[in-house]
Amino acid sequence: MIPELQRSNLAIWLVLVGVVISVLLGMTVGARAGAIGIGVVLVVCAIFRAVLDRPVGLVIRTRTVDIVLYGATAVMIGVLAVATPSI
Repeated sequence: MIPELQRSNLAIWLVLVGVVISVLLGMTVGARAGAIGIGVVLVVCAIFRAVLDRPVGLVIRTRTVDIVLYGATAVMIGVLAVATPSI
C-alpha cells in the first residue's frame, strides 16, 4: 500500500503533468484543446481533493469550498473554450 504522504505527492505530480500536457496541446494543436485540457485538469483536482485526505498543493480552504471552486472554474473554462469562436 502507498503511504498517505506519497499518495498526496503523487496527486500534485499528476496535476503538474496534466498542466504540462495541456500547455503542449495549446501550443501544437490549438488554444481550444489547451483550454479544454486545463478544464480536465481542474476536474481531476476536484476529484483528488474529494478523495484524498490532504493532497499537497491542492488544499486551499475547506474540502467543500475547494471542490466547488475547482469544479466551477473547470466549467467556466470549458464553456469559454467551446463557445469562443476565435480560438
